Amino acid sequence: MMILIIEDEQRIREGIAQMLAEDGYDVLEAENMEQGLTVIEKEAPSVVLSDINLPDGDGFSVLRYCQHKEFDIPFIFMTAFGNRDVAMQAIEAGAYDYVSKPLRFDELFARLKRLQELQNFKGQVARKSERKLAASKLAVLGDSIPMQRIRKLAAKAAGSRAPLLITGETGVGKGLLAKLVHASGDCSKHAFVSINCASIPENLLESELFGYHRGAFTGADKNKKGLFEEVGEGSLFLDEIGEMPMHLQAKLLHVLDDGTFRPLGSTRDLHFKGRVIAATNVSLEKMIDDKGFRRDLYYRLSVLSIEVPPLRSRPDDLLTLAENLYRDLATEMGRSVESLPLVLAEYVQQNTWPGNVRELKNYLERSLIFGDESVDADMDISLAEATQRFERSWLERVIDDCGGDKTLAANRLDIGLSTLYRKLE
Repeated sequence: MMILIIEDEQRIREGIAQMLAEDGYDVLEAENMEQGLTVIEKEAPSVVLSDINLPDGDGFSVLRYCQHKEFDIPFIFMTAFGNRDVAMQAIEAGAYDYVSKPLRFDELFARLKRLQELQNFKGQVARKSERKLAASKLAVLGDSIPMQRIRKLAAKAAGSRAPLLITGETGVGKGLLAKLVHASGDCSKHAFVSINCASIPENLLESELFGYHRGAFTGADKNKKGLFEEVGEGSLFLDEIGEMPMHLQAKLLHVLDDGTFRPLGSTRDLHFKGRVIAATNVSLEKMIDDKGFRRDLYYRLSVLSIEVPPLRSRPDDLLTLAENLYRDLATEMGRSVESLPLVLAEYVQQNTWPGNVRELKNYLERSLIFGDESVDADMDISLAEATQRFERSWLERVIDDCGGDKTLAANRLDIGLSTLYRKLE
């Protein structure tokens, strides 16, 4: 942790710097506001420990400058003993904490340790969010025309707070796509809450969504927040929306139209501030014809809609998706794996994967755990034959990407045209 000390009295500044250095901290020094701003710009310290009164300004000006520049640097102000009003003013202005002069170093070290723990925790949260976002991006991997279109639609959806309906077969990654849209937009600062409408009994689904007040029904011995309230300004993901009972569909439509909801047993409406993302693997249009889904709710949910195609309709994306899944799974297991083995790559391309991404991920995970025992491909072929099969498959894929132009494909592969024809024979 690098600490910048801004203090005009040299003896005090050097004394603090020495104590911090002896405790293992990297220390920078500045004797006035101008020097402090210069050091902040050049060195980007982890923490600023500043006196409030400086010869050419004050510590508040340094803090406001960093806030204006969006420098995420915590400030600890040094205040005169007993000057609690100034200390509170510093906290209200956005400072992390304050210490009183003359300094007690045990007090200062305690604050720095607590700050370091907080920063470590924030780092863990940020890394976890990055891993979730990376996992969500698997939903839109591939360069096929359908996936290029989905990426454009997802980017537009991320920039809006309108309801979004995601459709597609089981296992195509509708939930991952919902998380990606959430994580790529303004909602990413808030919660992502999901519920599977098919997995919760009808009598419990309403209380899960709307919450309830004490005494609303037998067993309601305390107030409980519903998901409409818990999600805040985040995203509420309603999976398997087609399984929602008709009376709840009417209530959901009211929430989307009016932006309010009422917990069970309450007499007061609450405001819904979040965004609804819904998903289904069934045809809602057919359910409307069969009187199983409200037409008005369908139109309200599908302000934005994205249909995720099954894997069998985009074979060109299979290897890219499998490579990334395999690498991520190996990393999670602590395995050092650079690329998908040739035999597995061959098997992946030979199958249609009716269970889509979920089935493919399951297969690759099983292959990492059990090794060759899980590979259902022909294991009697030689390495040379497996290599030849994979090479031909790759050549055909590049030729397809080049619109059938073999000369262009040969140039992209950095081989001669005659070599390309020979390898295709």
